Amino acid sequence: MSQKSRFLPYGRQTLDKKDINAVIKVLKKDYITQGPLITKFENAFSKYVGSKYAVSCSSGTAALHLSCLALGLKPGKKLVTSPISFVASANCGEFVGAKISFVDVDDKKFNLSTQKLEQKLKKEKIDVVVVIHMAGHPADLRKLRELKKKYKFKLIEDACHALGGKYKKSKIGSCDYSDICTFSFHPVKNITTGEGGMITTNDKKIYEKLKQLRSHGINKSSNQFLNRKLAFDYNGKKNMWYYEMGHLGFNYRLTDFQSALGISQLRKINNIIKKKRIIAKLYDKKLSNNNLISIPAHQSDIIHAYHLYTIMVDFKKLGKTRNQVMEELRKKSIGTQVLYIPIHYQPYYYNKYKYKIGSFPQSEKYYNNCLSIPIFPDLSRKEINHIIKTLLKVIN
Repeated sequence: MSQKSRFLPYGRQTLDKKDINAVIKVLKKDYITQGPLITKFENAFSKYVGSKYAVSCSSGTAALHLSCLALGLKPGKKLVTSPISFVASANCGEFVGAKISFVDVDDKKFNLSTQKLEQKLKKEKIDVVVVIHMAGHPADLRKLRELKKKYKFKLIEDACHALGGKYKKSKIGSCDYSDICTFSFHPVKNITTGEGGMITTNDKKIYEKLKQLRSHGINKSSNQFLNRKLAFDYNGKKNMWYYEMGHLGFNYRLTDFQSALGISQLRKINNIIKKKRIIAKLYDKKLSNNNLISIPAHQSDIIHAYHLYTIMVDFKKLGKTRNQVMEELRKKSIGTQVLYIPIHYQPYYYNKYKYKIGSFPQSEKYYNNCLSIPIFPDLSRKEINHIIKTLLKVIN
């Protein structure tokens, strides 16, 4: 299919021959699952974001689950996050038996409102806060760190949208403001390994625990063995086959061939973000004059990673439903998406926690008006102009 007529989804992977050859090279070698490229990818990733440690895993959801476990979240503890995210941002707490609650978003960037979070913290003890860098716009990390110190909670950055972004002088993933930062490498994210995730931290104890938990809770380090009679022979030499399961862990490992793709993709991240920011500026310029459309807000002291470009549309004033708009755009080969349905709308959460429509008004207002339009690096100028022209014609 020619580029002129191809369908344009809201996001997609960008792969080249170097990426493909990197994977093929590993598939021809002895180690395709647990090999040396996993550590190489982790080291390259931590160096890029500026963290001390990085632990790869099988998905962004696995990264969040492991993070909750490593921070000691368990039954009787409480996790708070935003209703505007994928369900994994809340599910990670449910996986470990914690109680989940939500804090509404702000009305501009649609990140978790620090003002509303503090109101909640004054009333109850919260153990873990999961903050989402929504669409790639960094949350207010400085204020969150202040609240963290004051109210003694652990902070996880759900940065699945934000690789390549920057908050003030810190790259997202540096953990300068948080305990842990998590990433996803799903194909629509800024870099991909097919499926995959990464966790960064500056705490060595958290790092060591994460490594065990992602691999069945197994430890192979001789200085940590508990059953020393089984671990060593009569000469005091470690038995070559020996390992111990000290924690109940999971098989959440990344593979060597996925890591090869990750290394290749990571080398291009700055260029990927640069291209996305160029596309976003074109959208900003052309869409800002339409009184039915609000373009994404951004601060001067951040670098937006633009995983998503989400506009707010006054569908009521337009006189069309969002479904009608999406169908009209789809007929012109333009894919759009609604990201996200508020988590408290999901049957599991409203049945368990008795949430109602109106519980988080700003999140619900966002949901009623949001529409994510295509943004990925290999969009041509002609395709961008087609999206803008068609969108303005449909929303007029």
